[in-house]
Amino acid sequence: NKLLGKNVYTSQDQLGGPQVMVPNGVTHQLVQNDTEGVGAILDWLSYVPKDNTCTPPVLEPLDPVNRDITFVPSKRPYDPRHMLAGTTTPEGVRLSGFF
Repeated sequence: NKLLGKNVYTSQDQLGGPQVMVPNGVTHQLVQNDTEGVGAILDWLSYVPKDNTCTPPVLEPLDPVNRDITFVPSKRPYDPRHMLAGTTTPEGVRLSGFF
């Protein structure tokens, strides 16, 4: 903790806590207690194969892969979020996007 006789940091969080890591693109899952922490770890592990010979768990998609995308970009300026999430026309017709 000391560099040239000075304290460099005052807590371990300054070395790698969320306030340091998140701005650098690394995220943490914050929980309120140890029980929630164990639950978060088990949830994360449910996405990982049990060993290197197993395939990862696969869920059937809720959104069919072959569904039609009805939003079509125009030559005029448009909101690019509509291409992703879809939108509703002024007439009330739903146009689906990629997601």
